[in-house]
Amino acid sequence: MSKEDVNDPQGYPPQQGYPPQQGYPPQQGYPAQQGYPPQQGYALQQGYAQQYAPRQEYSQAQYPVGGTVIVTQPQSSTMYVTKPPDYLGFSIFILLFCFWPIGIASIIYSCRSRDAYTAGDVNTAQAKGSTARTLNIIGLVLGIISIIVFSVLNFVVFTTTRATVTYY
Repeated sequence: MSKEDVNDPQGYPPQQGYPPQQGYPPQQGYPAQQGYPPQQGYALQQGYAQQYAPRQEYSQAQYPVGGTVIVTQPQSSTMYVTKPPDYLGFSIFILLFCFWPIGIASIIYSCRSRDAYTAGDVNTAQAKGSTARTLNIIGLVLGIISIIVFSVLNFVVFTTTRATVTYY
């Protein structure tokens, strides 16, 4: 690249398809920001005003005498949360062998408990699991009561029908 090809004052060649630009007007300096002293090793830029914020002096009298200063570093904490029980197996047992209407409801709450834990909501998972357990206990009690009632009725019906039947 020769000196004739360079029309830009910064030393760049002109781009194709654009007319060459003649010199740019000089940039105006910005005023200095308040409160920032110049960095060591850098000269003050031309066009910038040198302004400093007033320094505040701190004395030792502001701190309590004889006090202990404790400096702590932030600690990273990892909390392990165990999965709350969802009682899905118990719910399936209640559905199949005890009292199926309550078994369906307890399976729904068990699945909601799993979904809440998967979403990271441990409190909701515990609450839904507790509801599933309560429904399972109710279903178990109702299942046992219904088995006892049907057994007693079956026994009574069969014994009374046999006694009244006469064989010829």
